[in-house]
Amino acid sequence: MKTTAISKQAQQPTNIIAKFNTPQLLKGGLYLSWGTSLLLLIATISGVQGQRHAIQTVGKDAAPSILNAIRIKDSLADMDANAANELLVKPGQNPEAIKGYNERRQKLSGLLVDVASNITYGDAEKIPIQTIVDGVGRYMEKIQQARDFNASGDTNGVITAYREAAEIMDKTLLPAADELAKVNLEQLDKSYDRDQFAVGRSLFFVIISGLLLIGTLVGIQLFLKYRMRRILNPMLLAASAIAFIFLGYTIQALLASSHHLKVAKQDSFKSLYVLRQSRSIAYSANAAESRYLLDTTRAAIHEQAFFDKVDQIAKLPNNQTFETLATTVLKGEKVWGVTGLMADALNNITFEGEKKVAVATLINTFDTYFKLDKQIRQLQESGKRAEAITLCTGYKPGQSNWAFEQFKAAHQKFLDVNQEQFDVAIAKGFKDVQNFEIIAPVATASIALLTLFGLLPRIKEYEM
Repeated sequence: MKTTAISKQAQQPTNIIAKFNTPQLLKGGLYLSWGTSLLLLIATISGVQGQRHAIQTVGKDAAPSILNAIRIKDSLADMDANAANELLVKPGQNPEAIKGYNERRQKLSGLLVDVASNITYGDAEKIPIQTIVDGVGRYMEKIQQARDFNASGDTNGVITAYREAAEIMDKTLLPAADELAKVNLEQLDKSYDRDQFAVGRSLFFVIISGLLLIGTLVGIQLFLKYRMRRILNPMLLAASAIAFIFLGYTIQALLASSHHLKVAKQDSFKSLYVLRQSRSIAYSANAAESRYLLDTTRAAIHEQAFFDKVDQIAKLPNNQTFETLATTVLKGEKVWGVTGLMADALNNITFEGEKKVAVATLINTFDTYFKLDKQIRQLQESGKRAEAITLCTGYKPGQSNWAFEQFKAAHQKFLDVNQEQFDVAIAKGFKDVQNFEIIAPVATASIALLTLFGLLPRIKEYEM
């Protein structure tokens, strides 16, 4: 009895198939191939569109907004440094500072327009933008008051008005710019993680639907061989080849696009972000250097602010110098013991040319600028205030603003390397998944038609 039950269970699949005649089975295979073709089409288009959305978010929406927010902070801090440099001397004696202030003000206006026109996350972006717009007006009003006091020779009035301006800058404007960048960075990280999961899921469905289609076509081919004694069906063979090639092409395209997105987000943008942050903090440090000379009663506060900002950029252990750090970077070794944003950038060196510009940024320029700041304080402390002001505000070789411009130029090259790689990776990511709205329907329609033309003659044999 047991053997008989097992025998009946084993025969059940055969009996189920036996309920259908050959034409019905052929039509069922045809419809199943069409269904799996449609499933593959839907999975492919969904996966491709999801990948494009992820690239759009990183490359065109969040990342540019984050960098623009930090550029806003650059402009604000540099405006303040130029304002302080202008107020250190009599009206009209520092035209470079006046020019720099006005150029930064104009650039700030353009950046505010850009970020306001690319608001994606509602009030989280609107509020800091509005805070900056309102605060800049009040800051500029206080700076103008300080200029008026400077013109009348009222030193106390200059200091009072500038302190009020500095408070607006430090407690309102710079924090609002940081908040704007933070909002976009958080959204970028969340969106990237979410989109990567969605793309992985879509890739899984593409693979499953593709294998189902190929399995269906192979199954039909085997059915024709063993049921109808047909060796090979050329149409089905062509359909299977197209399905296999299309599936492989789609998987390769999605994986390549995901790789390029990773290069953009994890390699290029990570360095861009820390480099941009280090640049904006350098502008603030430069302003603190000028404040040290302008507001002498709070010199110690401004001096400490300068050192704190320098440490945020790069803080070396006691046994390390910028020269030894350069040797480590050129050897391609991990930077140990060094903290700060530049250390993060140095530990993320990925692309050709980064080592050279990194060394130039830290050794040939920033170290020079840092050493000149020490000379400024030494001159001020020894009673040589005029010489200290000249060294601080001058643009001649060997003066502080000259050194700072050299640092900016070298730093920009460091930025450019990563910006170029970021743009290339984003462009490649888009290119990897382009034209799928044409390729996918053509491929799946071809498979469906070839399957139809391959099976139709066999079906008609039973209708005659």
